[in-house]
Amino acid sequence: MTDDDSIGRRIAHQRKARGVTQIALAHDAGVSVSLLRKLEQGSRIASQPVVAALARALHVDSTTLTGQPYDREGPRPDRVHTAMPDLRRALAYWDLSAELGTTPRHPAELARDAAEIATLYQLDRNFEVAGRLPPLLIEAFAMVHDSDEDQRDVLFDALMGMFYAAHAVTYQAGYEDLSTIVEDRIAWIAAQSGDPVMKAFASWIRTTSLMRLGAYDAGLRVLDRSLADVDPGSRESPAALRMVGSLHLRSAILAARANRSDEAVAHVAEARQAAQNTGADTDNDWRNLAFGRTNVEIHAVASAVESGDGPRALALADELRFSDDMVRRLPIRVGHHHMDVARAQLWQGRTDSALLSLEKAKKFAPQQTRRHPTTREVTRVLVRAHRRANEPLARFSAWLGSDLDW
Repeated sequence: MTDDDSIGRRIAHQRKARGVTQIALAHDAGVSVSLLRKLEQGSRIASQPVVAALARALHVDSTTLTGQPYDREGPRPDRVHTAMPDLRRALAYWDLSAELGTTPRHPAELARDAAEIATLYQLDRNFEVAGRLPPLLIEAFAMVHDSDEDQRDVLFDALMGMFYAAHAVTYQAGYEDLSTIVEDRIAWIAAQSGDPVMKAFASWIRTTSLMRLGAYDAGLRVLDRSLADVDPGSRESPAALRMVGSLHLRSAILAARANRSDEAVAHVAEARQAAQNTGADTDNDWRNLAFGRTNVEIHAVASAVESGDGPRALALADELRFSDDMVRRLPIRVGHHHMDVARAQLWQGRTDSALLSLEKAKKFAPQQTRRHPTTREVTRVLVRAHRRANEPLARFSAWLGSDLDW
């Protein structure tokens, strides 16, 4: 990771290649010229909404500006990339009854494998997830097409759990095309199942691509429709109640990124009520949404960060406590929270605290932290802010793969 690889440098390169001035690009993207100038200079973090707006104005994918997938080559290539070709091939079998060459297993055995995959993902072991998924997906596709009617629900649940992990791994690794393919496969399974909760989950997943594109209003419309479909039965069904809460949390992030902070706060409040009704700190099932009271408060902080309200985000973060069970079972959630907090601390000029938060993110979820654009952009700004060498920052930068000069 060199300074030439920063988002700001990529923005400047794409802009100049098209012969566009900073003033013209800022106008087309709906951002201020001052912000664009600071981004290109590397003194400001590029938020996801800004990256999406600039990518749209430059007619490129957002990964063109973020530089993902990271670490595909070089002295420290990321092993997760070696699993992607097999995963891509496996996803092509979705509508085929493949010749497995072995006796089909009982659906319950496949369901156990899906649960193990979910656990590995939640523990931030993405390389293992990516490596195990291809043969399991091919097997699951074949079993779905050849199964009896009474077995299909178990197979659908297993497939959905695998798809969730596949979506998370491909998205985190920066393979936008693959994560979009997985979203389509999830929609297919949901339509086959006829389960309204599963269909709502497919909508929840679909908004990942819409967020990446900066289509926040469209994402909110998708989720509003799902809420209308699922909410009437939520009081009788724990699974529906968890899904409703998760839809509100995703809506909060979309609203925050769309600069509708009051709406974001309202969605968090709705999710908080749903979590109180479940009576659990964190609930989990095949969706791996881990909906519960703690996850609601994580999203309250995240939505404040996405709204650009650093003081409120830090005030909420100061009140948040993680249970030992949450830390043990869901380190990816804890790690992502600390990345969000690092952004807010940097905005408030608390550079030492921001570095400590990145260190915490690394402790809980090193693979996720190393692959996330936030980590790299916060680290760059921290390096620029220190006029002399800082040993902890130098160590963190080296772990990240940076050769930035002081």
